[in-house]
Amino acid sequence: MATKYAGVDLSYANDDVDYIALKAGAIKDYKVKFAMLRLGHGTTKDKLFDKHYNGCKAAGIYVGVYHWTYAITPAEARREAEWAVKELANYNIDYPAALDFEDDNILNKGLSKAQYTAICKAYLDTMYAANYYPMLYCNPNVIDNYINLKELPYELWLAQYTSEGFQRDFGQGMWQFTVAGNPTLDYGKVGAVEGVKGQCDCNWAYTGYAAKILKLGLNKPIVRYGVTGTKTVDQNNLNEVEAQLKALGFEVTTEKI
Repeated sequence: MATKYAGVDLSYANDDVDYIALKAGAIKDYKVKFAMLRLGHGTTKDKLFDKHYNGCKAAGIYVGVYHWTYAITPAEARREAEWAVKELANYNIDYPAALDFEDDNILNKGLSKAQYTAICKAYLDTMYAANYYPMLYCNPNVIDNYINLKELPYELWLAQYTSEGFQRDFGQGMWQFTVAGNPTLDYGKVGAVEGVKGQCDCNWAYTGYAAKILKLGLNKPIVRYGVTGTKTVDQNNLNEVEAQLKALGFEVTTEKI
């Protein structure tokens, strides 16, 4: 049996969670290891993000995030990703930071596959450049009809509610496979997730992301410093020193003294 880890999604819709019970519970006999928390939509933070984050952390549940995008251009996607980076700066995220790409108002814009792919890539590239472990969340319809998945060099979190063995194989690192507690979408026959009142999306992760991300040193905000300095040189050495500083990435100005 392939290694897999059980997890849930939590958002504003899950307003009654017993995090200790969730940690002690199981999905199909697999102990709950992680929760993917809705960071927000667009540039608006999920109203229960902090509650879920603090509760999961206190209970020993690994935490990842997903961010529902409204971007219809790469520039908007970058701005949303920059907002996410700023929001996450004071949190310790163990699992991937996923782009949730599924909004009908975006998909109905009639953009080309290349354009939709560019939107996803702009967001994911921005998160990666900020030292996060990005992941794309979408369903098979999006993959088949809206994006060029092979042009996105990031892991996939597949959203497909179906029975084990009937899921599409895109090489996904995570699979959202059922809606526990839903009378028609609980294909996994989970029934309920202990500690979560009402319906709850359930996931399998096929990688121990917490250990992997820790080893890679990711999901830590990059701290940047502005460095300035002065150096007095003879005219004969000026060009050489300027070239050395520019090669190091400095913006160089000179002043005769």
